[in-house]
Amino acid sequence: MLLFLTVCTYFIRYSVLHEFNFLANLLHSECLNLLPTNPKTQPVLQALICGENFESLSAARLYTATGLIHLFVVSGSHLTLIAKFLDSLFLLLNIPRPKIWTQSVLFIYIFVCLLNPPVVRSYLVLIFCDILKSKIKYWPKDYVLLLVGLFCISISPKWVQSLSLQMSWLAALAIEFNHRHLTKSPRLYQQISFFILYTFSFSALGYPQFSVLIIALFFNPILEFILLPSAFLVLALPFTDRIFEILITSLNLTLSLFEMQNSDARTDLTKTITLNWIVIFCVHTYFHLSRKLKS
Repeated sequence: MLLFLTVCTYFIRYSVLHEFNFLANLLHSECLNLLPTNPKTQPVLQALICGENFESLSAARLYTATGLIHLFVVSGSHLTLIAKFLDSLFLLLNIPRPKIWTQSVLFIYIFVCLLNPPVVRSYLVLIFCDILKSKIKYWPKDYVLLLVGLFCISISPKWVQSLSLQMSWLAALAIEFNHRHLTKSPRLYQQISFFILYTFSFSALGYPQFSVLIIALFFNPILEFILLPSAFLVLALPFTDRIFEILITSLNLTLSLFEMQNSDARTDLTKTITLNWIVIFCVHTYFHLSRKLKS
């Protein structure tokens, strides 16, 4: 049904999300206006909290070359952090049915982030998993990822050409592969699985040096558990912007010492997107064929 719906919406070129762009632009502007105007922290805060793209190419290149750019793009990790915080807060305040409140806040937040493909996909995965859990149904995670991915394309056909949606989808598949086969393996091996699935994406964006795996292995936990919560703390308590400025300045200085650079792009975007769809299809086929059937 989803495949049929995807084909139909693709040919008639109708996007459900397009009808809500005015609301997304309004909420996104409000988010930008709430942030401090400190020039040293504003671009990073806009990217981390509001889903704004970096205007400075130097900043984007620094995080891309060191393999940390995904932490500055609003995605599933941001939604998971917000969900865990809200669930804990609502339980502490004894507010009934915290899941409904959490899902509502996250629904508003994806509009704040301009309904970007990775954010919408991650949100739908969270919602779908919550629904299955409430119905006591335990569907394979790769099957959920497939259904959500197809649904994303059906509500916005232009996302067929979205590299960001593909990379978000590939990242989710890499996490599922690691969960199945590399749980007890060193984290470096888990990072390599991301590197392999991103091979064709790197061919269009530029290949990072292989040593970025070591950098990402060290900095990913620090940024996820320190930098991201600190950014949202600035939104709630603006006076903490000075502390965030020290954190981001120290990070940029440290990353610049590595002098990492990406290689030049080798393939055009159209070819890369086609190859990525082949990879996604092949990985899903592998998960399906290797799945152990249960009675």
